[in-house]
Amino acid sequence: MDDIFSGIANRVKYDLEFKAGQAISDTVAKGAGKVMGKDKGGAAGPTNACPKCKKAIPDPRPKFCPSCGSALMVTCKKCNAEYPAGTNFCTGCGTKLGK
Repeated sequence: MDDIFSGIANRVKYDLEFKAGQAISDTVAKGAGKVMGKDKGGAAGPTNACPKCKKAIPDPRPKFCPSCGSALMVTCKKCNAEYPAGTNFCTGCGTKLGK
């Protein structure tokens, strides 16, 4: 009998942790969209523009501009984290990002 209750308790715990994780992920993604300028109040269509050619980019996280080929992401040489072009320092390890 204790095994049944233990199994139910574990399943409930797992479900609650999963739902909490999803809620946190959704909140972080929404906040990141605002910081990155991608949250336009529900507007449809492209929300990115290439910093070089200024053309709209429909893909949410491309590495290169589909129009001019310019790099849109930089990778930290120390920890391999990716950031939008123009970011100066890695927030994971503090390494200066550069060309």
